[in-house]
Amino acid sequence: MDEYKYFIREGNQFHLKTKVSTAVLRTILCVVIAVVLYYMIPPENKIRLWSAVLFVFFALVNLLRTTKKLIIDTQARTIIHKNNILSGEVVYRFEDFEQFYVLVGKYLFITMDSTAFLIFDQNGREKRVPVVVGLFSSRTPQNAINEVSEIMNIAEK
Repeated sequence: MDEYKYFIREGNQFHLKTKVSTAVLRTILCVVIAVVLYYMIPPENKIRLWSAVLFVFFALVNLLRTTKKLIIDTQARTIIHKNNILSGEVVYRFEDFEQFYVLVGKYLFITMDSTAFLIFDQNGREKRVPVVVGLFSSRTPQNAINEVSEIMNIAEK
């Protein structure tokens, strides 16, 4: 399989694709909601400013998500992870890999979100590396895990 849905191949390295357009759309939506809340809520209510600031914060978090970096280097047998521009890069070795994990959040039997993780054991401590997040289904994280498993050439443990 040469074409991957969640990764871009560059030689022996596989880079996680980021959906900048989706993040920018969510950022714009959050800013619009902040402006609407600020002008719709009467000035004498203290919640006016706090609600607008909260949605501006959500907008900034969405922009930070576009700076996530996950690189799987099959030749060096390492995974380079950087959660966002504010965090540092961490290098994990294939030998430290323990398992895949999909965390599913449900509310009243409805899947709200799910996240795919790579679990590593570094010096006796469990490290979780998030790969992708899916909304209303666990299919997206499971498909991403299948791709990572194929890229890393891992048989089920």
